[in-house]
Amino acid sequence: MATDPAVELDEVFQHYDLGRLVALERNERGYVNASFVCDVDRSAARYFVRKYKKGVGESDVRFEHSVINRLVAAGSPPVAALHLTRDGRTYVHRVSSVDPQGDFFAIFDFLPDEDRYTWVGPRCLPKESRSAAIMQAQFHQAMAGFQPEGRRKEPRILDLLPLIASRLAAASGLSKHTVFDACLAENQELLQQDLRETLEVLQEPPARELPQVVIHCDYHPGNLKFRGSEVTGVFDFDWSKMDLRAFDVGLALWYFYTSWDGDHDGELRLEDVAIYLGAYQQYMFGRPGLGPLSAQERVYLPYLINAGNLYILYWTVEDYFNKTADPQEYLIYLRHSVNFTKWIRAEGNLDALRITLSQLPGSGPG
Repeated sequence: MATDPAVELDEVFQHYDLGRLVALERNERGYVNASFVCDVDRSAARYFVRKYKKGVGESDVRFEHSVINRLVAAGSPPVAALHLTRDGRTYVHRVSSVDPQGDFFAIFDFLPDEDRYTWVGPRCLPKESRSAAIMQAQFHQAMAGFQPEGRRKEPRILDLLPLIASRLAAASGLSKHTVFDACLAENQELLQQDLRETLEVLQEPPARELPQVVIHCDYHPGNLKFRGSEVTGVFDFDWSKMDLRAFDVGLALWYFYTSWDGDHDGELRLEDVAIYLGAYQQYMFGRPGLGPLSAQERVYLPYLINAGNLYILYWTVEDYFNKTADPQEYLIYLRHSVNFTKWIRAEGNLDALRITLSQLPGSGPG
């Protein structure tokens, strides 16, 4: 029997010196965790409360929270600070006799400004793209040399790709006999071939030597706050992990610029890619730490963009089979990934992407 969120959150707030919970509103934007905007009796401030999904361990939570604390200390990019419990923790682990595994909760400041985009169908204007690119660059700068607490269980992308291949292959034995399953079966051979060829390139020794930092791993327009054309806040760090910096950039490019529009669904908008990467490179020039994307990173970036697509395809399939999901809704996400696979494998598109990358600032031999 499900617990009333008001009862749960009232108990969670009792671990803090923030006041008594008087109102809450469910945030319906997320797919993974349960999130709430809460009001208390002690102040006019609003708070953002996350209830982490089942299966998230304490080590995962500690990892994410150490990243957030690092960003707060760095001062950029702007993020929602965590509140400490009375015993100095950044989270509450709520357990009961009927649920000894329990759930993790955290209370954050509520970021102001506009939730302008969602995960589906973002179409950022050039100024928004430049601002978002600078924010991602600031995040990577803040993470340079940082050693987080805890540990994220998810493997790094180069080690995750073989697992994705095996999970997709196993999906045929899990079929729910819906339109989603039919589409996955129809495209299984294409996706497996794409996985094999992508992994073959990314297993080259230089690819494994690319710079690694803590990455956001979910950097998309729906996880940004906007005021006018400026990004004013970044949130949702629960997918963050140690991985290739260029994978984080590639995944962001896929999120931001893979079209959702009708007959163009799955096409990567190369002009927008150039705007984003140009701003990222220019911000990084002359700064200590990581610096701009290197020539080697740019060589592998097309394959890491593709790996980003396969990563989200993996999430789509796993989420579909592990919960009660609407086949029609998840078919949209599946087709989006399949359409991108077809686009990047179509004659001339990979070369066009390479040409776009060759024209970026800092595209010399360095």
